[in-house]
Amino acid sequence: MSRSDPLDALGLSLKRGAAELHVVRHADAVPESEETFAIYDDYEAHPLSERGRAQAAAVAERFGDLDVRAVYASPIRRARQTADAIAAVTGVPVHEEPEVREIAIGEVDNGTAMSLRARLEWLATVAMRDGSWTGIPGTEPSHEVRGRMLRALDAIAARHPGERVAVVSHAGAINAALGAIAETAHDFVFPLANASVSVVRIGGGRRLLMSANETGHLTAVASRGRR
Repeated sequence: MSRSDPLDALGLSLKRGAAELHVVRHADAVPESEETFAIYDDYEAHPLSERGRAQAAAVAERFGDLDVRAVYASPIRRARQTADAIAAVTGVPVHEEPEVREIAIGEVDNGTAMSLRARLEWLATVAMRDGSWTGIPGTEPSHEVRGRMLRALDAIAARHPGERVAVVSHAGAINAALGAIAETAHDFVFPLANASVSVVRIGGGRRLLMSANETGHLTAVASRGRR
């Protein structure tokens, strides 16, 4: 007796027209040098760091044999540069998708000057402590982030039935989407590594999380080490 494939039965196999989205967190854009870091007051203006460029090259090689049919990216510089590295290996163009941009965070300085590095570290602390950033006044509401991310992923999947695509986004936005797919109240599920990959299948009216925070392709890239 042959065994049936549950992915087939649920319309989540590629041959049944599901799309496989490889959702990539952008590579590192935080330079080691404080002097270099100070050049950019706005994190959105940061290019990939030297380590980030190595990560982007490594994640791009991961897609070399996957027959990726399209690359989508947040328009933010660090995401677009990561997507460009993937496109260079796969030979497909990059399509900018504004809906997979990062979560818009409200004011966090509380009236005092806070360096960009300190701000990023503080935001990471809040996310791990609370599972979201909703306690920060002026932050994009959870339901709006989840809504736009799922709409974007569904729309991309609808354009690529039976195909694999790469989607380059940001840690907060990806976490919110994965939280929605996993049906957890948390918008921050776990720390996503730079240039990590999470795989989602969309088809048959369903979304299925196949894997999360894959980092095996980054083993040759030096890490900063845990503190």
